[in-house]
Amino acid sequence: MCRVIFGLLLMALTPFSSWAQEQVVPGEIDLSMANLRYQDFSHQQFAQGQFRGAYLFNASFEKCDLQEANFESAQMTLVNLKRADLTRSNLAKAHLTRANLYGATLRGANLFFAQLVEADLEATELTYADLTTANLMGANLTQSFASQGRFKSANLRYVNFRKANLHEADFEGADLSGADLSGADLSKANLTRANLQNANLSEVDLSYASLREANLSGALFYKARIYGAILKEANFSGADLSEARMSSSPMLDANFCGAILPNGKQGACDRQLHQGNRL
Repeated sequence: MCRVIFGLLLMALTPFSSWAQEQVVPGEIDLSMANLRYQDFSHQQFAQGQFRGAYLFNASFEKCDLQEANFESAQMTLVNLKRADLTRSNLAKAHLTRANLYGATLRGANLFFAQLVEADLEATELTYADLTTANLMGANLTQSFASQGRFKSANLRYVNFRKANLHEADFEGADLSGADLSGADLSKANLTRANLQNANLSEVDLSYASLREANLSGALFYKARIYGAILKEANFSGADLSEARMSSSPMLDANFCGAILPNGKQGACDRQLHQGNRL
């Protein structure tokens, strides 16, 4: 087999600095299951490279070309992927706890069930990326661009999504409790059955989004835009909608019990009355 398992032999026989400068043919690097902790791969070309199950603790891939690379199930705690190109890469089930992905490109990447606890994804490109069931608890996605990204059933508790572009993103069943989404674009996003309890949605754009059966209790919607959103069976109990911009028509079947409505009034709690709350 000409698939370069020879990469491992080269690394064993020559200094890494010499090996890293060799011309790398896309798809010809196979470092699966290798122990590469603390290695510095910065600025190298690893397009279509194989790192499946590799141990990459605190390794650096800063500004690397990792398009279509395979990191499935790799151990990548504290790895540096700052400004790396991971377009269409496979990071399914990878462990990226506290990883640095600042400014990285993850367009169309597969992050299914990936562990990204407290990872830094500020200003990352996540358009079309799949983060279904991923764990991003406490991660930083400030100003990230995740239009049409998939976050279904993901753990997004306490995530920082400030000023992120989440247009048409799919958060169905995701846990966003305590998350900061202030200033984010969630227009046409799918938040069906999502948990946004105590989340900060100040100045967020939820125009034409689906909040069907979402838990929004205790959430802050100061100056939020919620025009045309689907609110059927949504729970706004105890939420603060001060100065939010919403349709003036009754929000049928939504629960505004104890909520501060845009007009300053308190939402009715009687099941027969809350359907008539005028916003």
